[in-house]
Amino acid sequence: MQKAQKALRLCLILTDVFICALVVVAILLPFGVSWYVEVMHRSQSLPATIMVTCYPCAPILGIALIQLRKIIKRICADNIFCADNSTGFKIISACCLAISVITLIAGRFYLPFYIVGGTFVFLALVAYTMRAVFLTLGERYREDDVTE
Repeated sequence: MQKAQKALRLCLILTDVFICALVVVAILLPFGVSWYVEVMHRSQSLPATIMVTCYPCAPILGIALIQLRKIIKRICADNIFCADNSTGFKIISACCLAISVITLIAGRFYLPFYIVGGTFVFLALVAYTMRAVFLTLGERYREDDVTE
């Protein structure tokens, strides 16, 4: 049990780090993309493509990270198989799906976005599967409480 608590604490810390990193990247994105285009001698239209793709994805990713943080906090409080966690996984799955659609469309203009889009489709599937697991186990635990 002690290892699980340490792992959950680490997950909370990493989630906070990723939320902060998301804010920093969103602020510094125009400078970073401009630098990348100059150094790598890429097309001058690339910064606009990257920013038009990344800025709509940033708040969606922020929502997913906040939902993940809430799920981890509930699990830390021994509220594991509750309906709120299932809803959180559903929201995370929807966010990943939305990001994948945006990045797959952008892949037509910059090929690496296809990899990002495929990754987020996979993450949407993982989150949706976790939702199904939490729903199933939540129902079992509620049935066990009723029979006792």
